[in-house]
Amino acid sequence: MDGDFSFMDFDLFEVARNECFSVLNIALDNLDIYNFSVDTQDQRNGNTLLHYAALSGNEETTKKLLSLSAYANILNEKGETSLHLACLKGHMNVAKLLLGHKAKLNAVDFCGDTPLFKSVQGGNKLLTKFLIGQHAVVNNANKVNEKLIHVAVKFDDRELVQMLLDADEDPNRASNTGHTPVQLATLHGNDEILKLLIEKKADLTVRDHLKRTLLHLAAKEDHPDICRRLISEGIDVNAQDENGSTALHLAAEFNATSVVKLLLESQADINKSDLDDYAPLHVAAGNRRGLKVLEILLKSNPKLDVKTVHGDVPLHVAAAVGHTRAFVSLYSKKYINCLNNSSLSPLQIAEENGHIPVMQLIEQLDRNNLPPRIPVFKELRLSKRRSMIP
Repeated sequence: MDGDFSFMDFDLFEVARNECFSVLNIALDNLDIYNFSVDTQDQRNGNTLLHYAALSGNEETTKKLLSLSAYANILNEKGETSLHLACLKGHMNVAKLLLGHKAKLNAVDFCGDTPLFKSVQGGNKLLTKFLIGQHAVVNNANKVNEKLIHVAVKFDDRELVQMLLDADEDPNRASNTGHTPVQLATLHGNDEILKLLIEKKADLTVRDHLKRTLLHLAAKEDHPDICRRLISEGIDVNAQDENGSTALHLAAEFNATSVVKLLLESQADINKSDLDDYAPLHVAAGNRRGLKVLEILLKSNPKLDVKTVHGDVPLHVAAAVGHTRAFVSLYSKKYINCLNNSSLSPLQIAEENGHIPVMQLIEQLDRNNLPPRIPVFKELRLSKRRSMIP
């Protein structure tokens, strides 16, 4: 009958993908009724049944497949062997089974990663120790020129970083992405690893492709502990990137309140302007999520009349983005009618951008308007930030 059940109706790969290994094991015990080789590869991704068993950490199925002479070194469409997948997921016992059946310890996938790289990426510290004890190569570089130290830093394996540094691994080697280990430690907020790298004379003056210092990176990612360590090492708190932004600009842009406080306590220049003459206060005024940052900056008495290349004061910026709470915090009778280089006041900027609540607020705050000031025009240059005019 058509409704009769038959093992022949099973797609063994679908069974494996769904991790129904008890069913798969029954099928493997009756493999002679299938026209199926255990080394057949799934058309979806190139995986064999052994890949799926290794990925899931199923020891019973792994043993059964190996007893059926499954080949441990077949590559899937990413160039990964079963050992790569077992190591990525931290399946120690499966990895041992595969190695006992001649799986290649230092096989390289199409990204250049070995099983050891995969183990570190998976955060599998015990398995990583085991692989190194089996003499896995530790000085390989993958296709983006990352060495094991880069991967260990990214995935917070402090013990492995220490071991590699003790073996004279270069703490200043850059990958093809341009990142050195110390930049990766900074980006990922790994303070203890950063300390290790500093002890090994890592270069703290390194900059990325945007000319951002380590302090810029830490500020952008809101890592106050990293910022504190870098400042204690003497990094320049007012260094500028290719756009002229300081770490304080980035902390204000990305709403890193703790970092803003720390930078100000460390004598960061609150009025330092970037290439478009934006001060950190402009940046905070335009950040609708950054009211707390704005309030912190205002406590340090910044200049309220500092102007961008377009002649905008922070009030113009708050009006342009419709940030009513920032506008209240920045409000000063002295600057409410200040005109930018396009002869626009904050009220006109709010009107141009359709921010009715700000318009109503300005009218309430400025019932006794003073005559508009005569604008001072200056030659404009190309700006990396947008004008307040829509």
